[in-house]
Amino acid sequence: MISNWLTKPYRTYLSLGSEIALLLSLPIILGSYIDEYFEFKALGLISGVLLGIILFFFRIFRLLKNLTLDGKINESGNG
Repeated sequence: MISNWLTKPYRTYLSLGSEIALLLSLPIILGSYIDEYFEFKALGLISGVLLGIILFFFRIFRLLKNLTLDGKINESGNG
């Protein structure tokens, strides 16, 4: 259904943006719930933020690796 009104590049960018938003927000929300459940001060929230940032960077590195392997980016910077 969404493919009828969005072209492939836009669908790709939309899915990547959604994935990054979930990678950053879900650990933070989970950490907040852990804080409430175990009555911590901010330990769960801080660990959720750190986990979200780590997951975000792993996703970006994987994306860059795939772009390099596809030949879209080469070592000389011409691409």
